[in-house]
Amino acid sequence: MNVKRTFVAMVGLFLAAAVWATPLKVTWVEGKVEKQKGTTWVAINIGDTVDTADVIRLAKAAMAEFSDGHRKIVLSAAGTFSLDAVAKAGAAQAGKSSGTLDRLAKIVDPKAGTGQTAVGGVRGDLIGSGVDQMSWEGEEDDSSALITQAQDLVHEAKYTEAAGVFGQAAGIAEGDKKTQALYGQAWSLASAGSVLQAIKILRAMPSTGIWAAPRALLLARLDLQTGALDEAKALLDEVIASGVLAGEDLDMAKAMQQEAGATK
Repeated sequence: MNVKRTFVAMVGLFLAAAVWATPLKVTWVEGKVEKQKGTTWVAINIGDTVDTADVIRLAKAAMAEFSDGHRKIVLSAAGTFSLDAVAKAGAAQAGKSSGTLDRLAKIVDPKAGTGQTAVGGVRGDLIGSGVDQMSWEGEEDDSSALITQAQDLVHEAKYTEAAGVFGQAAGIAEGDKKTQALYGQAWSLASAGSVLQAIKILRAMPSTGIWAAPRALLLARLDLQTGALDEAKALLDEVIASGVLAGEDLDMAKAMQQEAGATK
């Protein structure tokens, strides 16, 4: 499947704009987010305007997104950030995120490849068969049908629509099937450029079980993209130590682990 993603273009285009102070609208704020104004810090809210020359500070558990209507800068961890520096680093991060999403596509869309690729024990052609083997009546059957519908939308590169259907499935599913739907929703949102929404879902998902390794890989990549380096390193340390990854998946995790350490 040839996966084309909105956020790759969004972040990449910031490279050209970052040379000048580009006005940005604050499109998402959770928690305490401030910009530096002289020697003081001023709270910012959704709808305010900042620009790429500003320095932004996030408190613990805060998140923020900035956009000019076509491009985005996303922050998801506590710390102080130069928007210009984040924007300039964006192209490399976007390319790496695209590669990770492509790799993980094989477990969201069973039609994406040969089905022989495994990520942390979840094989593309076995997605769903390794979880909740028993078929239940009513809502469970409905969730299975919704997951299949969402997978078809992913295959057609309709990521926003797929995220919505995965969300419907997650609302009625239970156990590992619910986790499968949540993971599919997060992957689809990330592929559509809704990075913060994807991060929120992944952070709320269980950190154990059959979907733990794919969750760790996807969340770590999005963390690296949005400044959450400590969380990325902790996730990667744990999943590598667990021994569930092998081959290209292990290589990808180790590369991200090195990136998290080098960037700090």
